[in-house]
Amino acid sequence: MAMRKPIITIITSVFNGEKYIAETIDSVLSAAKNIDFEYLIINDGSTDSTPEILSTYLPKIKVINKSNSGESESVTKGFQEAQGEFVMVLSADDPLFTSEIFEEVFNWFENNSNLVAVYPDWRMIGPAGEVIKIIKVDDYSDELLIGECKTLPGPGVIIRKSAALKIGGRRKKWVFVGDYDFWLRLSRVGEIRHRSNVLSQWRMHPDSTSINRRGLKMAQERIAVVEEFLHENKIDPKLQKKALGSAYYMAARLIFFDRKVPAKKYLFLAFKYRGGWIKDAKIIVILYILLHPLGYYAFKVAKKFVPIPVPLS
Repeated sequence: MAMRKPIITIITSVFNGEKYIAETIDSVLSAAKNIDFEYLIINDGSTDSTPEILSTYLPKIKVINKSNSGESESVTKGFQEAQGEFVMVLSADDPLFTSEIFEEVFNWFENNSNLVAVYPDWRMIGPAGEVIKIIKVDDYSDELLIGECKTLPGPGVIIRKSAALKIGGRRKKWVFVGDYDFWLRLSRVGEIRHRSNVLSQWRMHPDSTSINRRGLKMAQERIAVVEEFLHENKIDPKLQKKALGSAYYMAARLIFFDRKVPAKKYLFLAFKYRGGWIKDAKIIVILYILLHPLGYYAFKVAKKFVPIPVPLS
């Protein structure tokens, strides 16, 4: 008797994820138990106990072992190997917490052949799983994704696999912004829709790649990915300028984490492209950049007395 084809493949790329991978696997096996699913884990050359942990879950999960080459290439490998019509990319440290994430959404895709991705609201959790805050995401628009450089789809996105394969998955060359580049390119293929329910979560912890690798190279990639996208696609000139202005401003903010970022230059270009004030720009950030390096020491002193928010990226 032939096995039923899964409706969705959940893909997790993991590299040395022994701390959280078991929790994440258990969460998937629980949340997806009422649907036909496949859980595909790409072990990206882990050297800790991750392989041994994964082996204890066979055959409930499918494991592909490969040499370390980064998350983007691993996720694309997952797209290529997935048996489901839909895919979800789940980070190794971001466990699911509700089965509702799989409810109704497949009907949305069935009723709209142009729909390529659906993303929910989500919550930020800490190392022990404590809820830090709820993130209510904006509805999709080119103005936000392209013009404001906002990565609207976050954790818990469900994607039509054929659309992901059509654009070639994630590009290996982007180490820090591969997800943002993916959403930019996917937005040219079909509709991306927001689902206004808190259905997924993202864990903030010191070992997270998005936290501990912020710096000059990330800043350079933020600019390069936008420039490349604008070069490859026909985008309204006004929106192009907004996109470049936003990209340079976001790159400039990374001076909070790496003093080698040429933040004053980036800030000048940000205002030049925008032709005015940058939406969501904060005075404290602008002053920090303009007064650098004096701003660096003033910020350290001020933080002892006043809680000053630091940009996540």
